[in-house]
Amino acid sequence: MARKKDDEKRRSILESATRVFASKGFYNAKIQEVAAEAGVAHGTVYLYFKSKDDLLAAIFYEVLGDLIEYIHSEVQKEKRAEDKFRKMISLQIDIIEENPDLTKLILIEFPRTGKFLSNSNIDILSKYIDMIANIINEGIRKGEFDVNIKIDIVATMIYAGIQGLATRWILDGMQYTLKGMEKGVSDFFLEGIKSCNVHKNYPIDYKRP
Repeated sequence: MARKKDDEKRRSILESATRVFASKGFYNAKIQEVAAEAGVAHGTVYLYFKSKDDLLAAIFYEVLGDLIEYIHSEVQKEKRAEDKFRKMISLQIDIIEENPDLTKLILIEFPRTGKFLSNSNIDILSKYIDMIANIINEGIRKGEFDVNIKIDIVATMIYAGIQGLATRWILDGMQYTLKGMEKGVSDFFLEGIKSCNVHKNYPIDYKRP
């Protein structure tokens, strides 16, 4: 029971830090503000995190890591590679829109700190891109996607495309919904990675944007 309460308090601090860092900016934010947002004493934050930098790193590694695991587990419920791809895009867009503070922190604030390319963060980004690459590789093996695809390059471009979409949304003040873009985004990428045979065999499933 005590361990569960500790985990809940730690998570609460992480979520509070995400909101404070996103609204104040990482360098302007103070640990006191994170503590107040979480409803804990200033010193309590340091029981879980050594510093503000440590807190920021935990948000990236743990929170983003958990979201990647969630996407992966949900995607595996689909059978066809195309369905897995569409589910992955849909979940990513949903997460971006449902977690605007986290999105802003990761895409805008985090790179400004100069700590973006630490080993742990590279591991998380690699895991994210590998998830995309694995779906593409599966599609190639099943004859759904073009065998001539350069998997690593295409997976990285898809990652960058979603990141760019989210960044544009933030810069536009998050004034519109991303939900309606899911099919169009999936169709756009699938236009480039589907094999010619799939275009012929699945005319109902495939629609040009």
